[in-house]
Parts: sequence; C-alpha cells; structure tokens
Amino acid sequence: MIYLIFQSPPLDMAMLHLFNYFSFFFVLYLSIQVGKKIREDNLISTTTGFTFYLICYGIFIYTVGLPFIYSVKFRGNEFLFYHFIIMTVYFIGIIIFILLSELDLYYHSKIESKKPFPFLLSIIAIIDFLIYILLGIFGIYDVYITVVIIVIPYVIASQEILKNFSNLEIVKKQQFNWFYSGLAIAGLSNSLIGFYFMYGNIILIIKSILIIIGAILMVRSWESMPPLTELNWLQKMVQLLVIYRDTSSLIFKYNFKSDEETSKEQVDSDLAGSAIGGIDMLLGEILVDSGHIQEIDHANKKINFVHGEYTISILISTGSSKEFRYRLEMFHANLEKEYKEELEHFQGEITTFKDLETLIREYFLIS
Repeated sequence: MIYLIFQSPPLDMAMLHLFNYFSFFFVLYLSIQVGKKIREDNLISTTTGFTFYLICYGIFIYTVGLPFIYSVKFRGNEFLFYHFIIMTVYFIGIIIFILLSELDLYYHSKIESKKPFPFLLSIIAIIDFLIYILLGIFGIYDVYITVVIIVIPYVIASQEILKNFSNLEIVKKQQFNWFYSGLAIAGLSNSLIGFYFMYGNIILIIKSILIIIGAILMVRSWESMPPLTELNWLQKMVQLLVIYRDTSSLIFKYNFKSDEETSKEQVDSDLAGSAIGGIDMLLGEILVDSGHIQEIDHANKKINFVHGEYTISILISTGSSKEFRYRLEMFHANLEKEYKEELEHFQGEITTFKDLETLIREYFLIS
C-alpha cells in the first residue's frame, strides 16, 4: 500500500503550482481542438487516437509533478510504484493511438490495406505493454526499458502515418516536421525530472514550458493533416474534360477508369462537355456577383470546375478530395500557360491538344 502525505505548498511555490495546472489544462484544451476534427474524419481514426493520447498525456504531466509540488513523502519503493502507475496511463494512450491509427489505415486506405501485417505495430505495442506490466508487478522498473518497449513503437507508428502522406501535394505545402520537433521537446521535458534534485523547482517550471511548446507544435502540425481518405484520391477520379469557354466545345478528354468501368460510368464526352459548359455560362450570367460555379453534386457524382481565361477544366469524380482539386488547379494553370498561343487563335482544331496527356501524367501521377 502507498502512503502519500500531501502538504500545502508554500507561497514561493505558487508559480510552480500554477505552471503545473496550466500545462495540464492547456494540453486538455489542445486535445479538444484535435477532437473537433473527428467529425470531419471517422470515429475509428488516427485523429481519435491522437485525441485520446493527448488526454492521457495531460493526465500524466499533471500527476508526475504532484509529488514534487506537494513535497510528498514516499516509503521504500513507493515512488517507483507511483511513477509506474501514471506511466501506465500514458502508455495506454499510446497503445490506443497506435491501434486506431492502424485500423484507420486498414479501413480507409486501400494502399495500406494491402500490407501483409496491417496491425503489426499494435500487436508489438500490446505485447511490450504486457511485458512492462509484468516487470512492474515484480518490481522491475527502468526508464530505458520503458522507452524501448513502449515509446519507440509510438514514434514508429507516427512516422508510418506521416510517410503515407508524403506524395500528397496538399501535404508537401505543410510543415509536418514540426510534429517530430514537438514530440522531441515533449519527450525532453519528461527526462528533466532527474535534474530536480540538483537544481530544484526551476526544473519543474522549465518542464511545464517545454510541455506546452511541444504540445503546440504537435497539435498545430496534426490539425493540418488531411484525413486518410485523401490517400484514395486517385480512385475517386472518373473523367477529365477540357472545354473551350467561348464555344463550349470539347477540346480534350481523359478517362481515369478502365474501358469496362468507363462504359458503365460515363456518358458521351462531347455532349457532356457542351452541356456542362452551357450550364456554367448560364449560371454565371444569372449569378453575376457570385462568379463561376466550382462544384456540382449530383447523385453519386461530383463535377469539379476550374476556370481560366480560355478554357474550363472539368473533373468528374465519385467523391470530394482536396488533393485532386489542388492538382486540377495546377494542371489547368499550366495548360493555359503552355498552350496560350494555340488557345488565343483556336479555330476548332483539337489535334493540337493531344499532347495534354503529358500534363496529365505530370500532375495526376498517371503511369
């Protein structure tokens, strides 16, 4: 049994007490901000796992400093046992993060579901955690063993998740390296406890500051991360049409599906191009102040528009994606730049644009 004797903190420790509470509530606040993104994602998702991890981390950083703030007097190995308990809470958060991350990859990413062992990291983390519990029951507790068997799978899982987004253009614009910086800073804060007996309360204040900085970097990076469903952006695209604005005539088309799928999912391209172009022009005249339409949602199809000086690029898809929307905009900008002269003097000859497949391969990664 553990006997904890709490004493009221002296006035000169008020700042230390304040920092401990502030870091705790700040991490919980950040977990709420991340949790709001669950509505945009899925309940069984990496976002849910990261939210749960932050909650457990908040509990950990609050309780780990209490013995020092209140001058708790432990008997025998009670301090090690106390630390073992709160580390267990922290590790449960890590395991849930790893498990939900791999479930998210398995159910919502066609790429990751092809892995031969999609839940390998979860199995390793659970086995390591059971080993950690058994060692704790027998009174064997070591910080270095703890890092090896629990924290390392967490770092590997985070790296695996971020690596899956490496080819997304919308991710390349973001600074996801800040996540690892935040993780390193937060980890450094936990290691400072050993210096408490050498330098006193200032170490605990520095620890709280590092926790806040590390949490901010991790959460701000994570908030910019798209849902894993973005990894399937290529499978959502059906057909790309490019029409000449003045006449609504089709000058280029590309099918992203196979011939068999194309025959089932698509209509006559020339008719569709002219009809959609006409609809856009009509709505543009009616809604003068609102500009051109950007997207039409019809049944199980979405029609995305990108407007230029001479042409309109139209992407027909089976769902929404920020990734292919961004790529469509890049494709269209370069189309009008590279074919500016041909478009300025366009008289209906479309063979000039047959080389547009080169741009398709460049911006939509079609092999």
